[in-house]
Amino acid sequence: MAATPTPPIDPARAAESNTAMIIAVLTVFHALALFFVSLRVYARAVIIKTFGKDDIFMVLSALCAMGGWIVFIIQAQHGLGKHQETISKEDYVVFQQAGFWQSIISAAWALGLLKISIGFNLLRLSSNRWYSWALWATIVFVCCYTFMAMMTFLLYCSPMAGYWNKALKPKCYPISLFVTFALVNTSFNIFTDVLFATFPIPIIWALKMKRKLKLYLVGILSLGYFAVAMGIVKAIYQIAFSTQPDKTFNQSIQFWGL
Repeated sequence: MAATPTPPIDPARAAESNTAMIIAVLTVFHALALFFVSLRVYARAVIIKTFGKDDIFMVLSALCAMGGWIVFIIQAQHGLGKHQETISKEDYVVFQQAGFWQSIISAAWALGLLKISIGFNLLRLSSNRWYSWALWATIVFVCCYTFMAMMTFLLYCSPMAGYWNKALKPKCYPISLFVTFALVNTSFNIFTDVLFATFPIPIIWALKMKRKLKLYLVGILSLGYFAVAMGIVKAIYQIAFSTQPDKTFNQSIQFWGL
């Protein structure tokens, strides 16, 4: 039986592109992050000379995030922001391979290292043994679920390259299980965001300073709750991932997971 011919692609649909918008937003956010990390490193290393473990992990996180940005640039050359059915098979393989490593380097490593940095930074405020133990427990928890997130991708298909090249006819576990693992990881991230935003509040409130300054510091540290909100939005897109037919056009999960 002759193969069913591929239907022609609508030129108007093929011309539609979110590439410029996606790359512009990603570049702005990554540039801002790099700028503020650079200011932090300069202040800690040069001005007050208190460069510590938290700063090292922050720099490593920034490097991983920039690695993820580079991967997005590569994806932009192979279909990012285009409708999936308008992308050639060859480009889609490269797109998926780049996405595989972006998920590990940026979504897992960068985020995990950032949280470890926050944990070590809060340890500087440590005033009692229970506070320190709680922070160390959270740091260990972050390490564990970050490792789990990495292994979710590395073990998804056998051979591993089957993640991006289905021509290898790989054996992969069900996409529904993959989405479940992703949701578990997101819920862990939301949980630790809440912990890191909440832990310093009683410490700051006990400091001898004006109430206005206390409220200001609590407000700054409570920005972690903004990450919680973004994590919830990301989870909504993750739930719909397995049934989403046009995954390359918006990249919603990666956008909200920045």
